[in-house]
Order: sequence, then structure tokens, then C-alpha cells
Amino acid sequence: MDHAPRLERNALVVDDDMFMVSALAELLDDEGFDVHTASNGFSALRLATEQHPLVILLDIALPERSGAELLKDLRADPATRDTAIVVVTGFVERLSESERAEADGIVAKPFDTDELLAVVHHAVQRATARRAEVAPIAATAHREPVLRVRRPAGTRRSRGRR
Repeated sequence: MDHAPRLERNALVVDDDMFMVSALAELLDDEGFDVHTASNGFSALRLATEQHPLVILLDIALPERSGAELLKDLRADPATRDTAIVVVTGFVERLSESERAEADGIVAKPFDTDELLAVVHHAVQRATARRAEVAPIAATAHREPVLRVRRPAGTRRSRGRR
């Protein structure tokens, strides 16, 4: 039976271990997500900008482009800045403080499925709240007042009748 993709429930699983990709995709599919997968950072970045997933499950140890670089790029891009990102990795101790701050959730491998799903749902709620926040008003640049130039009396133009 064909059905339209559930755009509001898109998920992206990024991991180079195909067994892990399959397991995570199945879990998210059972939760009602339309799941896309990527096995490296370059294809993950492309899919994230094309698909606009609600949540991304991201491994840090990836070929070609690391998950840490991908996390930084996703947070820097206005199109993906507010996407819920859950880092699912076997190398939690390698995460820097800034990477921990950028992630909406962190799950260590091997993981408990109930714990993972709880973190995913919490991350989605956190990202939804972040999107609902009012954007700060941009500071206006200070401009110097425009000075009016006075012309000599003989060169003035009249606006009225002569």
C-alpha cells in the first residue's frame, strides 16, 4: 500500500555500521517516523538539507567527514539549526563540551531501546520549543545623520512659482 511520506515525522539515521543503521531505522519506523539513512557525513549533510528531518540520530565516528564536523555544520546552517540531533555513539568520552552542548541528546552504545526512544522524544520536544521561540531582533547599525548641503543663494531651485 503506497502512502505519502510523513514529512512532519522524517528521521535521519547516520552511522557507518549497517547493522546499527538497520536497528535504529527499525526502531524509529515502529515509532511512526519516515526514516532515511546515510553512512557518511557528506551524504548525511545532503539528506538533512533536502529532507528537513524532525530528528537526526548521529554517530560521531564516521568515514570521510566526522559526526562532530557534521554536528557543527548542521547547527551553523539556518535550515537545519533547529533540528533535533541525538548523538548515538560508542565514544561518549570523546565528545567535547561544545559538542555535548550542540546535541539535544546523547546515547551511549550499546543502548537500551526504551532509553533511546525516551531521549529521541525529549530531543524532539526540545527542538520544537527552540523553533517556537521568538527570534531576537537584529541590532540596527548606528548611522550617522545625513547632513543637508546648502547651496549658495544663486543656485537654489525654487519649488513654487517664480
